Amino acid sequence: MLSFHQLEELFEFFRQFRYIPGFILLYLRAIVPVLPLTLYIVLLIHTYGIIPGIIIRWLGVVTGTFIVFLICKKLVNTVRMKKLKSRNSVKRLISFIDRQGLIPLFILLCFPFTPNTLINIVVSLSHIKIKFYFIILVISKLISIAILGFLGKEVFTIFTNPIRALIMLIGFVILWFVSKKVEKHFMSSTKE
Repeated sequence: MLSFHQLEELFEFFRQFRYIPGFILLYLRAIVPVLPLTLYIVLLIHTYGIIPGIIIRWLGVVTGTFIVFLICKKLVNTVRMKKLKSRNSVKRLISFIDRQGLIPLFILLCFPFTPNTLINIVVSLSHIKIKFYFIILVISKLISIAILGFLGKEVFTIFTNPIRALIMLIGFVILWFVSKKVEKHFMSSTKE
């Protein structure tokens, strides 16, 4: 666990190099989804402020996610992707996306805890045009990041205002729960 002094040094490092480390951090997070999303949001919001932090995070995530999508799109005819596409669950999901179009995809991507990697792979196998996916990604990720950004801004109230901290924690739990319900709804809607 980082001490408060080490945390301040980390913030100062980010400020020293302006917005580049924040962008790179979130770009990499979009490519390697196991990295801690909420920590990065808090770090960027505290370092750059709420609006610049949201913009940097949004640019990094959209760029990284779209690059992963384009790579998946290029690999669509590889043996591994064909094998993945032949699975019944993936076939149903692709069929659902092809039939329902962009609205369910937009709703899924608006929630911060939706697995972008899984969506990138499935959408790359579907028939959705690249430009439409890019538009949906740009708008939905702005909404998603703004939600997490405004909640993440309140993280430091843990030390100063425990009531607000509790409300923020409840907000994160509700957001996570709702995003999982929406994700489950759209994923289970493929069973026809």
